[in-house]
Amino acid sequence: MAAPLASRGPDRTPSAGAGGGWRAFVGLTTPALCWEFLRRNPAYRADFDHAQDTGARLDRRWGLAAPADPDLSADEGRVIWRQDVAPGLVVPVERASFGALRPLPLARSDIRQGEDGRHVRLPSGLQVLLRGDAPVGGPLMVVMAYDADFNLRIRAVDALRRADFTDAPPASRLGQAQKERLARCLFALDATLKDRTHRDIARALFGPRETEGPDFATSTIRDVTARLVRRGRALMSGGYLRLLRAGF
Repeated sequence: MAAPLASRGPDRTPSAGAGGGWRAFVGLTTPALCWEFLRRNPAYRADFDHAQDTGARLDRRWGLAAPADPDLSADEGRVIWRQDVAPGLVVPVERASFGALRPLPLARSDIRQGEDGRHVRLPSGLQVLLRGDAPVGGPLMVVMAYDADFNLRIRAVDALRRADFTDAPPASRLGQAQKERLARCLFALDATLKDRTHRDIARALFGPRETEGPDFATSTIRDVTARLVRRGRALMSGGYLRLLRAGF
């Protein structure tokens, strides 16, 4: 589950680890993890607030198909990504003039209107983009560009096929070690946004035995912690979009 959030105010960033430390983030799906980085971005929070107050469109640089409240988790906020930034997650479909009816797996799913059409957001996080007048109940045909992302699109279609039988998220190409490193990056980002020192962050990540003593300033553990902080900030500042594409 995502970390609980503070009430709206000057500091509305999520709390690190929901009391479970960095390991609380390891089980997040790739799109949920990407959202966790984005929703910590002060510029995104300001843009969301401005859009809510004025009715302006959200900046397209964030990669979202519709505004999503940064005070909510990916599931609570019904986050939907644009197909161009998440070809391994979004399956575009159109009305078909042939074929038997095969309704989308709508049990516990969610339909949201995005800038590019209606998105059926399945429990797994997979999105089906209904283009034009495509009916939810079918018949539908999948529309795929034969481009550099073709293999990612094939994986997304296969995930849609399996969605009839399972709510498991689309298969990720991230290994366990990569997931753990990203979880540490997110934890380190939370801590540095709250002005914690590198020693404090390292102690929470690696334990007090690794961080006590005067040699910490020149230790390998401090260097690792600094890299996690830098990586967390980079992911928050736009690197999550590369992760969203590479994670499938």
